[in-house]
Amino acid sequence: MNGYKKMMSGSAVMAISASSANAAAKMKLLAEITKAHLTLYVALSAVLGHVISMAGPGADTLVLGAGVWLLAAGAAVGNNIQDRTYDTHFVRTCNRILPRKKIAVNTAGALAAACSLAGLGILFLCFHQNLPWMLGILALVCYNGLYTPLKKKTVLAVLPGIVCGMLPPAIGWTAGIPETGDTGFQTIFLLMLVMGIWQVPHFLMLDARQMPLDVHSMAFPRLGRMWTITEHNIQVLLWTGLYSQAVFLFVIKGSLASDIFSIVLAGIALVLPVCMAIFPKWFLGRRAVPGFYAVNLSMLMFMTLGIVDHMLV
Repeated sequence: MNGYKKMMSGSAVMAISASSANAAAKMKLLAEITKAHLTLYVALSAVLGHVISMAGPGADTLVLGAGVWLLAAGAAVGNNIQDRTYDTHFVRTCNRILPRKKIAVNTAGALAAACSLAGLGILFLCFHQNLPWMLGILALVCYNGLYTPLKKKTVLAVLPGIVCGMLPPAIGWTAGIPETGDTGFQTIFLLMLVMGIWQVPHFLMLDARQMPLDVHSMAFPRLGRMWTITEHNIQVLLWTGLYSQAVFLFVIKGSLASDIFSIVLAGIALVLPVCMAIFPKWFLGRRAVPGFYAVNLSMLMFMTLGIVDHMLV
């Protein structure tokens, strides 16, 4: 009898473990197809725009962040659907969910529609202004309607991609514009400028990691074919320097109340391009992954400190 109980207990444990593993696998697939690492940046930039407008966070800030994340997640899934054939030709993307057929295209389409509509619904129903949901639609048009199809035809596709990346802070700002008082127009303009310029070195280093997998990939335009490695490194260094200057301008214009946070961000802005110039083999080049993560980490710190700064005001 005791043996039977132990066997049943062991079976229950195994069943729970299998269920947990299955749930974890599904969450991993969901995070991958919604590009959670990228959509988190989008949501944080919208939250930062909102707290700048309201001079501090509120419950509606969380609602705004959730709405923008859902909208960005829907756009990301849509991008995966649009790129499912394109992705098969490159080392970096050939193992994504749809090229591996781990999720049916119809299922992904339903997820994209649900997330996008939910995000737009939150922006439309929870905020009195019309600009947030209108800018949300514009972001979808720029990303899924322009950037994604155009990148297969021209390197100029990066332009609507940059515009799309500048819109989330504007969505957050317009969702929280107070009826009276200072709306912080200069601050939000500088924030959008920082977000726009940051995307250029981000895109350049991402493109450098887009290694061809087969001969068909040669049909697609890439910046990597336009420049030598040295020329590519110079472009990355130049745009990283411009991004750092934009961050520094954001700081010296008094956009942050905390002197400590201002010093930290100013330090990051000054050190990042200097490190790239001094240690090019580590930060630059075709496969300089540390440089890619350094630029992205600097943006994460920029947004996080900006949000926390306005929370403490």
